[in-house]
Amino acid sequence: MKKLLYLTTWDFSDGPSTGITKKIKAQIHVFEKSGFSVDYTYISDNRMYFCKNGKRIALGKVGKLRKLAGNFFLYRVLKKAKYPYVYNRYGLMDHYYHKILKVLFKNGSRTIVEIPTYPYDKECPKGFSWWLLYTIDKIYRGYMDKYIYKIAAYDTMDKKVFCSEVVPIVNGIDFRAVLPVRSVEKTADIHLIAVAGLADWHGYDRLLKGMGEYYKKRGNRNIIFHIVGDGEPIVLYKKLIKKYKMNKHVMFHGVKTGLALDEIYNQCDIGIEVLGGHRKGIALSSSLKSREYAAKGLPFVTSCYIDVFDDMDFVLKFPADETPINMEAVVTFYDKIYKNKDRQAVINRIRNQSKEKCDIYQTMIPILKAFDE
Repeated sequence: MKKLLYLTTWDFSDGPSTGITKKIKAQIHVFEKSGFSVDYTYISDNRMYFCKNGKRIALGKVGKLRKLAGNFFLYRVLKKAKYPYVYNRYGLMDHYYHKILKVLFKNGSRTIVEIPTYPYDKECPKGFSWWLLYTIDKIYRGYMDKYIYKIAAYDTMDKKVFCSEVVPIVNGIDFRAVLPVRSVEKTADIHLIAVAGLADWHGYDRLLKGMGEYYKKRGNRNIIFHIVGDGEPIVLYKKLIKKYKMNKHVMFHGVKTGLALDEIYNQCDIGIEVLGGHRKGIALSSSLKSREYAAKGLPFVTSCYIDVFDDMDFVLKFPADETPINMEAVVTFYDKIYKNKDRQAVINRIRNQSKEKCDIYQTMIPILKAFDE
């Protein structure tokens, strides 16, 4: 059996980004189903872990240094490790991260590095510490091509990234693990949902401003926006809600997972994908969130070109700028999707069409082929 290391410092603890954890576990499952024996690494509950031969080994506490400390612990246990194949979910490069890739290469590994978002420099949060981490990353990533085989990238049409050949891939999720929304008796209200670890580039302020303008002009449809997640933008969102007097139109649910999240989804009609990708230089999106909405059977709204969904009738696209979202267009979109149609049939159609394009078992095929070349 082929031996593979899935290398990551992603935090598997429950939180706003559990969707990524689910995706990583699904990728590991695909590798295993494809004939690989997989060891893997991750952070959970403030500790770095190494799962080797089915046994979980705690390497040490990571504290506030998080990935920096995690890479230090990983280097100590991997510097003599021999894996013919390595799949690495990219985190910001640092000294020990660089050394890990270097020793794995010297020990005979063929490493494919997955970059979740490219380019990502504009994602840098404010503050000196983040500026320093991104600066260190820029230095070390320039040497990465010496030690890796290829880069798997979602959001680029470039042939090379960081001087390495690109394996173009699209994001996928395990449809078996996502329950479709349950068809319930609906009122005339329109329920929108956004599920995210909230950041400025999600652009939900554009939707709130659009809702505010809609009601200033005496819009007559009752629209409820469900925000599921947490993050700094909530401060701005609450100011906009107060400005436009929209308390009854916006609900903050905090971070929800599992059945609690499913219950909120079951109330909702339309997903809200990224509306501010232009703020970090992203025009082409392969987001997990678009896949989750589609797997749930929900149409969704975006301002990005969504790789596998751009020609789908269940996607409403707005300009990638700072204009408020036109809620009249959202209402028209809602009516086009649902009016005089069986709701369960709509859910099933969206889910089935999406599964053909972005089920994890399909989207991992280019990676498997790259390893076999």
